[in-house]
Amino acid sequence: MKLVFYSFGGDGVALRPAPATRQWMDETSEAFAYRCLPLNIANAHGWEILAPAAFSARWTGGDDLTSIDIRCAAEQTMRPTSIFGHGVLTFHVGGVFRTEPGWNLHVGGSPNHPKDGICPLTGVIETDWAPYSFTMNWRFTRPDHWVSFDEGEPFCYVFPVQRGVLEPVQPEIRDMASNPQLQAEFTAWTEARRSFIDHSGVLGSPEARMRWQKYYYRGLTMRGEPGVKDHQAKLRLAEFVDNREKPAATEPKPLLPTYYSKVVPLSRAKHARLGLREGNYAFAATTPIIHLAAAEFPIAAQTFPLAFTDSNPPRAICVAGTLPGINLHVDEAGNWRSGAYIPAAVRRFPFITMTNREQPDVLTLGIEEGSALLDAEAPAKLFEHGEMTALCRQRLGFAAKLAQEFEATESLCDQLLANGLLMAARAVVPPRLAGRSLIRELRVIDPERLDALPAKLREAWQANGWLAALTAHVNSAPNWQRLLALEDEMAVAQPKEAAHPA
Repeated sequence: MKLVFYSFGGDGVALRPAPATRQWMDETSEAFAYRCLPLNIANAHGWEILAPAAFSARWTGGDDLTSIDIRCAAEQTMRPTSIFGHGVLTFHVGGVFRTEPGWNLHVGGSPNHPKDGICPLTGVIETDWAPYSFTMNWRFTRPDHWVSFDEGEPFCYVFPVQRGVLEPVQPEIRDMASNPQLQAEFTAWTEARRSFIDHSGVLGSPEARMRWQKYYYRGLTMRGEPGVKDHQAKLRLAEFVDNREKPAATEPKPLLPTYYSKVVPLSRAKHARLGLREGNYAFAATTPIIHLAAAEFPIAAQTFPLAFTDSNPPRAICVAGTLPGINLHVDEAGNWRSGAYIPAAVRRFPFITMTNREQPDVLTLGIEEGSALLDAEAPAKLFEHGEMTALCRQRLGFAAKLAQEFEATESLCDQLLANGLLMAARAVVPPRLAGRSLIRELRVIDPERLDALPAKLREAWQANGWLAALTAHVNSAPNWQRLLALEDEMAVAQPKEAAHPA
């Protein structure tokens, strides 16, 4: 029989045959728990999906999505989330299982692997036809209790079950006396068991040397005969064989910032006739999340809610929209909303600084070559008489300064992670936004933890401007409600489709 996992998450999640061991069983006296064969078989009776990153989570006791606080240093795709509310923690499995016709997949938590404060939920899925992925869910059993998973710890356990095999079963209850052979063997076992327990405490007795009876473990009846020919004392399930096509090794392309796809060095010869058209921000109209430098926090906090990406390390951002592909601050004509702050990452475009491999200390001005802002007909030229214009030199200086500010902000983000200052943005956003995919994995500063920083650290952060920036970040929280109001305002302003006649 084939059990196939079609991965859609790159390298995908890690899967393995479930081991028969459990830590708590290892820790029992003389590993006593392993003498129970049913436990061993159940432990290894399927395959496990392993957590790609360590995390901790706590449920406050509420029913909404914001009631689970998830702390994880890994990137967004490697962590669980809250999408159902009511204290349910959700894992995405990163693929689709396929079984052979007539076989379902039993999905739940690993047997005999208890976790304090949380319980796995179980499902049975028709994986022989369904083209849908599923989520593995755990429900907290009490509030205000931190639950942790280690990297590589199983969060899901699966095994095939034949569909339709249960409905024909006709369960019934009978007296033991109606089966004389079974009654005789059961009586013999009961008496032998009682005698074994009585004598196991006698020093030097055969029972004391045996330590435990092994009839069932060895698959024997009380007469010493095999119970069945296919008795199992151990399971050895096959590993998942990775048959995915391996992409040819290529040199990784540098990750370009938002808005850039083809950056080239600005050339006197190639770009001599180019000019710059300023004031149109159509290139940012589909970008709701904008990279932000810490130096911008105080002024940006007057317009936007500020947040951090749920990555390692985090990145500082401002939130300009609540849905993918929509920047609420740019209209159809490419105008930025009047009075709203324009982030430096937007004002820098289409320019950016580039380093020279041969001269790392020398900065070169790069441009997004295909940008509509660069136009030979524009009057504000980049070059005159073969030399950079004042406009071009100003843009080079601005881009170089911003690169330094972003580098300094990365240092701040590293410290936020190291000091555990981030919490889920769901704690401060309006309930209508809490479940949206764009918002769900964002993080914000926890003001209580910020206030609780050691005095020396606060003094150092006050001196370098970080504390003022983070305070502005915290104070930007009311802008979440303003952003939602702006979305509602724009929705009302949208022309309504004509009603169709009945």
